[in-house]
Amino acid sequence: MLGEEFMANARVRTGITRELLLERMRQHTKYGPQRHRDRLEGEAVEFELPAMLAEAERQINSDPKKKTWQSILLEQVYGAMAADELSAMRIELVKAAAVLMAWIEDIDTRSTPEGDVDGR
Repeated sequence: MLGEEFMANARVRTGITRELLLERMRQHTKYGPQRHRDRLEGEAVEFELPAMLAEAERQINSDPKKKTWQSILLEQVYGAMAADELSAMRIELVKAAAVLMAWIEDIDTRSTPEGDVDGR
């Protein structure tokens, strides 16, 4: 069951989703359909570095005093880059997209929306 607080921001999320879709339409207009490789075919090191970076961000996020939107997002992005199967990569990319939406939602619902980038 969704919490009252989560539901209170439904209108904000709808606006963010609309904005994201408009940006995708702008990108499509500018670049056309985009088809790129998920990564270069390579050696195991291609997975090892992002996995190490994801773990480093996970360690940062385990400390509430150090945890930031940036570290949360990087943990998800590096996790996606470290995935060795497309299905696992997709799961991590969805998580990263949800973190991005939550971060934008946080910015949009702050009492001082024009505040500093440190969340104050």
